Amino acid sequence: MKGIRLLVLVSGLLAGCATLGQNNLDWIPIGPEFPPTKVKDLEIVSGRRADITRPYGNLGLLRIKNVKPQRDSILMGIEKGKKFAASKGADAIFIGQYNSAEDGATDPRVTLVIYAIKYVDNLTEADQKAMEEFEVLGILNEHSAR
Repeated sequence: MKGIRLLVLVSGLLAGCATLGQNNLDWIPIGPEFPPTKVKDLEIVSGRRADITRPYGNLGLLRIKNVKPQRDSILMGIEKGKKFAASKGADAIFIGQYNSAEDGATDPRVTLVIYAIKYVDNLTEADQKAMEEFEVLGILNEHSAR
């Protein structure tokens, strides 16, 4: 009996991990990438943008789609988002969500919406240079698209 419970628990965890694969992840870059930060140092902000008390810039928007609306699945999605944002050099993430149950879905799913944030009040020279280069490339792309 213990073996069956363990098997069911492990298969449930693996199924939860499968719903958080790379195919349900969208990254929309808004700013440059920076050297990775440590996941444990990443600040989490949820609620209102006004709760972000330091000057910041957005590095990008991460969407993790098709997450089951269960606590464990959502927490796994947030952990995945933290790791991804830290790999882009974020100092913090701002979390929101969309729940398809609000639109009457029969099999509701959650889309986590995570902004990767870089604080700009303590940038190194290399960080400032990366931001300037990103801005120049953006201007060049705007002009070349005409």
